[in-house]
Amino acid sequence: MSTIRVVVADDDATMRRAIVDVLTAHGGFDVVREVATGEGLPELVSEHRAHLVVLDVRMPSGGPVAARALRALTPSPVLVAVSASNDVATVVAMLRAGVTGFLAKGRLGTTFADDLVRCARGQVLIAVPQGAQVLRALRDGAIDGQAERLRPRP
Repeated sequence: MSTIRVVVADDDATMRRAIVDVLTAHGGFDVVREVATGEGLPELVSEHRAHLVVLDVRMPSGGPVAARALRALTPSPVLVAVSASNDVATVVAMLRAGVTGFLAKGRLGTTFADDLVRCARGQVLIAVPQGAQVLRALRDGAIDGQAERLRPRP
């Protein structure tokens, strides 16, 4: 696979920097932009022809609304959600909004860059402690309407 063009969208500057550092050290990634809000994110992703967006769930103008807007792009980038909020309802809402991967921030480690490569290649990755519950909720149609209740941090 050629170089993966990435936009990192997270309102936590320390987290953004850590993600950029990991991707830079890994190689195979070109971080084309870093942003702290989802405001204008679809236009930015299109302008920079990003292949993949690392998307914080609870940042201002982020979450399912941002994911749905990004999925509407042509071509649509691969979306990987990262969040400290990894309860079943949050993960299900993000998957329904179109993310390919959901990674718990507390579990981002040495495999993070490889996990992003896997998502960029089309694999679905749900790396949260309650992954089995998430799959059951999706299968059973549980947690309908939860996406609208997700709110960004003030």
